[in-house]
Amino acid sequence: MAKARGFFAGSQIRRAAPPSLLPQCGACGLYKICRTPKIPVGGEGERRVLFVGSHPTPDDDVPQQGGGDVVRHFTGPGGRLLRTRMKGMGFNLDRDAWMTNALICAPPKGRDPTSAEVQHCAPNMREAVETLSPDIIIPMGKAAVASVLGVVWKEDPGKVEKWVGWRIPAQNINAWICPTWDPATIVQDGDPVIDRQFDDHVRTAISLEGKPWDPVPDWRNDVTLVTDPDKAAAWLRKCAENGRQGAVAFDYECNMLKPDGPDAKIVSCSVAYGRGRVPTRCIAYPWHGEAIKATGELLRSPIPKIAANMKFEDRWTRMAFGHRVRNLVWDTCIAAHVADNRVGITSVKFQAFVRCGVPPWNQHIEPFLKTKGDVRVNRILREIDIKDLLTYNGLDSLLEYRVAVEQMDEMGVALPWE
Repeated sequence: MAKARGFFAGSQIRRAAPPSLLPQCGACGLYKICRTPKIPVGGEGERRVLFVGSHPTPDDDVPQQGGGDVVRHFTGPGGRLLRTRMKGMGFNLDRDAWMTNALICAPPKGRDPTSAEVQHCAPNMREAVETLSPDIIIPMGKAAVASVLGVVWKEDPGKVEKWVGWRIPAQNINAWICPTWDPATIVQDGDPVIDRQFDDHVRTAISLEGKPWDPVPDWRNDVTLVTDPDKAAAWLRKCAENGRQGAVAFDYECNMLKPDGPDAKIVSCSVAYGRGRVPTRCIAYPWHGEAIKATGELLRSPIPKIAANMKFEDRWTRMAFGHRVRNLVWDTCIAAHVADNRVGITSVKFQAFVRCGVPPWNQHIEPFLKTKGDVRVNRILREIDIKDLLTYNGLDSLLEYRVAVEQMDEMGVALPWE
């Protein structure tokens, strides 16, 4: 059995150009028309908290008398509300925090930033995070959330509503990301629910201590790639022999979304096994030989099973073996919806990020999985290097297990296998 080496290096994947590391102020042009261009980070940061707003307001965009170097941040209506609330929590914004904005130049008449402007200014945010290395980052509002997540998420974050309130232990920057509402929204709308949530979010964020990880894990190294079907089968049968002692999370990679077409095939499978809160081993293997039979035996055994979107796993299991999955005890997608009914949060990818801080691990594989129909064949059989596919497949199971445990903790559910 060989440990995974590299990460999606073998497949012939067309990668997008990396984001620019230099601010694109020339394209944005705001520095030419504001009064105080390129406002640097402010605050002393004694408690290693970085507050990120949307943009300098007209109140912030005021040259200092005498040409001093004092930096103005959060002096507009929303900023004054923030300062008042933080003072009430015993937190001195200028002493205890650093402060910056998604845009470091004020837009005309205090208007909201455009998506393009946030993107042009993104390298400034990346530099601030890398230079300061904050323990806690509190982005406030749509532009701030998009800017901060651009450092770690690398995908369109979508609506701010799905991000507020999470305490994300982001592994790739080793910092807590705690998104919340823009305080200017509270001033403008006076929504009592958002007002209460804002206070709760910020109070919880500043109560966190230190960085989330010591050291930062690399869970890719916990995935073992097994290309010998007999060796995979032997390990799967040992799991099945454990009865209800422990649990397994499992995941298929298939050549189409649904098992209804005549060409439907399972290409690989992965299984993560553990007896406690973390999986003790995870293997990923091609769908071949004795490993197929052993997988069917495992899925018929009484050992508790975890899935993400169990309808998918169950349908493919019935297609492959003619029977259903026995003793499915947890579905991370259903649990995500039960715990929090916001739209767009149920995928393993999202849950693994907000709960475990793992950035998306499917970026290089996803293009090969897409089809234009439920029974259209995708490209994973023809174009993905098998090691790349198995690594991706294994991370799915490994993170399903970890997400399930986090969800059970939040919902007050005892681990069914303990």
